[in-house]
Amino acid sequence: MSEKLTSSVTFKCTDELKIKLERIARSRKLNGSSELMRIAAIEIVSEVEEMLNCLQMPIDLTTVTEDTKNTGGFELMPSPPIRDVTPRDPNTKKAQLLRPTELLLPFSN
Repeated sequence: MSEKLTSSVTFKCTDELKIKLERIARSRKLNGSSELMRIAAIEIVSEVEEMLNCLQMPIDLTTVTEDTKNTGGFELMPSPPIRDVTPRDPNTKKAQLLRPTELLLPFSN
């Protein structure tokens, strides 16, 4: 690998897990468990980046929004008034509003 390694990552694990990691690293002819873990971390990051790139293409996700800034032509307009188009029967009368005291008058005997 030609990239310069400048950051370090440490994690705690059991002695048993460390021994297993060192054995796996030796079986893969690596220089130790840290190199094995670095390769595993690189594979995980690559896998996640690939998933994000696959999602970005069909959804067209972008961080460049310069073409949508200050469009000027977009304006919210109020909705038009709602008209009642219910058919009316010409023989029906409008209900008359009565005061509460008028409601009781016919039955006040």
